[in-house]
Amino acid sequence: MSIAIRSARADDEPRVREILLAATMSSYGRELTWLESILSAPSTELEAADWTLVAEEDGVVLGYAAVTRFHLENLFVDPAAQGRGVGAALLASVETRVVAEFDRITLRCLLVNPRARRLYERLGFAAVEVQTI
Repeated sequence: MSIAIRSARADDEPRVREILLAATMSSYGRELTWLESILSAPSTELEAADWTLVAEEDGVVLGYAAVTRFHLENLFVDPAAQGRGVGAALLASVETRVVAEFDRITLRCLLVNPRARRLYERLGFAAVEVQTI
């Protein structure tokens, strides 16, 4: 498998929305069922970010990472592509770009998403604070 990381383009938005919905419901859907109607609504905008990267293989977008300054706003991978290194590849590209300008990178991970937390911890991230939202 050869995963390519590139800057997102406007024509990636429909696929990014599909990934956002599928990955969110796969990760949080059992506990936060109300998210599906919000995320599937065409009027729901993607979370604002300074820049976004996508991971693709054979021209198919498999995941994306959205960043504002030094904070990773979102990292979502299509559930069908999870476990194949897509998230790690996106995060490595984000880190390379962020650390060139800032001395740190931050992110948030919900406790109801243990798979994401394991990925971040495996890649060297550690919880600094636990918040109830």
